[in-house]
Amino acid sequence: MTISNNTAIDFELSEIIAELEIPVRKIKPLKPLKAGNSIYDLILLKDNINKQRFLKSAVTNSSVLLKQFSGKPLVICFYSSQWQKHGVHYLNQLNAIHAEIKALGANLLVVSPDEGTQLLEQTIWDNSLSLNFYFDSDNAIARKFGIYSDEDPAWNNYPGIDVNVPLLAAYVLNADHQIVFDHIDRALEGADFSSGLLDVLGAGVLQKRKSA
Repeated sequence: MTISNNTAIDFELSEIIAELEIPVRKIKPLKPLKAGNSIYDLILLKDNINKQRFLKSAVTNSSVLLKQFSGKPLVICFYSSQWQKHGVHYLNQLNAIHAEIKALGANLLVVSPDEGTQLLEQTIWDNSLSLNFYFDSDNAIARKFGIYSDEDPAWNNYPGIDVNVPLLAAYVLNADHQIVFDHIDRALEGADFSSGLLDVLGAGVLQKRKSA
């Protein structure tokens, strides 16, 4: 049967098949902490630190609070193997200044969700890394620093990333739990942050000596 253009078609509303409505999940952009911010009650579990010598001057109980690190500055960095060559470059930068960080009276800890993965172990071996890794499997610490969130996953911003991971970031915390240095590599450009980090630690040591 042919229907002319002028013919009205009657139908019931029930005959209309509604399209499935897919809820739009609003993205809340990450808001990383910056120098000047403070962070308290950051609990580090000793069993999650791969090298026990990091705790030689701390109280070795089931958990370790920042205040128990003998009042030393803490350099805390975030890494995931998902960042591939960018992450390896970042680790090599840290490894190159590890001895200087310790000489300036600070501790260095690399926080990563990659617990016990062969890729991480191979990366450590291939690059002769002497870094202390803390396994943050649920990204609880990364969340506290504002560099990880389910509401702004990594794959929203970086092609080729199919796992939500923390941003590549480095911080320095002083004995008062205040952030005195921050570096976040959002563009994955591999910028050298080591000199700025060491300058901050060096200034802190000089200030302490002057006040002594």
